[in-house]
Amino acid sequence: MSQEQLKEIDEKVQQSRKKTLAEDDKSANREIKDGVFATLLRNPENAAEVYSSLHNEPCRPEEIQIFTIETVISGRRKNDAAIVAKNRIIALFEHMSTAYLNLPFRFLIYLGLLYEKWLTFNKDEEKIYSSKLYKIPKPEFVVFYNGETTRPEQETLRLSDAFVETGETFGDLELEVKVYNINKGMNEELMNKCSVLREYSEFVAKLKEFKAIYTKDYDTAVQKTVEYCISNNILEDFLREHGGNIMSILNISEERYWEVQMEDAREEGMEEGIEKGIEKGIEKGMLKGKIDVALNLLKLNLSIAEIAKATELSPEEIAKLTEKYRR
Repeated sequence: MSQEQLKEIDEKVQQSRKKTLAEDDKSANREIKDGVFATLLRNPENAAEVYSSLHNEPCRPEEIQIFTIETVISGRRKNDAAIVAKNRIIALFEHMSTAYLNLPFRFLIYLGLLYEKWLTFNKDEEKIYSSKLYKIPKPEFVVFYNGETTRPEQETLRLSDAFVETGETFGDLELEVKVYNINKGMNEELMNKCSVLREYSEFVAKLKEFKAIYTKDYDTAVQKTVEYCISNNILEDFLREHGGNIMSILNISEERYWEVQMEDAREEGMEEGIEKGIEKGIEKGMLKGKIDVALNLLKLNLSIAEIAKATELSPEEIAKLTEKYRR
């Protein structure tokens, strides 16, 4: 991605942030709204179909329990969907369109919260202190990927990949996450078995097409996607029910859309740099990106504390930038 494109995206991010400063009360709620995938999976019929397709065994909607976990990581509030199927497997299904290598660590955090919720739901809080073994559902972690970076049809991520030290052993804890690529043409056997995943994949593919056409009008891209999918029986019932509120369900306002574009562009630049072995160049580029963002935020008269939180630069570094900017 060229510097001109990065600059254009950066400018749009700043414009959106400026508009959002007057909407603080709304922003907190916006961050915990569900996405399309999570909303689909909170329907027991859909969750049962996905479970059955992955495990090649029947599962009825009444055998599904839906749980949600509200987490706070780095100041970002997020609801994640999880299901308990047949009272024996906790499946944390997550859809990802960007980098997901840290998911094993995230799922490790979610799992403790989920088991706590399971205990509360069954009113079994005291049983874990009993001398009798308390039986719990077996955990399972699944991710459906439909981003634009080329990935294999299926892969397994492991918590041990993140350990600082490995040696001959990997410590006393391992957690594996199965990743299924649900981009068009991928995992066709699974897609043929699961209409929910197939139609969701088609919906996302069509949204990408319209975003490429309406590059500066995200609302129109979404509207065209919804109209096309309803006309072609793609998530038709879901979109007829939620179509009027689809921007909220997508969990991505125009502001967040441009932020994601900026994040993806910087990640893309970092990946290219790593491939070329220019680690120092990456660090320098990341710092320059933070400085550019900080300078833009200074123009919006944000406080040093707000800019430090947004850029991860120190207050001292921002103070120096402030002096240069005022010159």
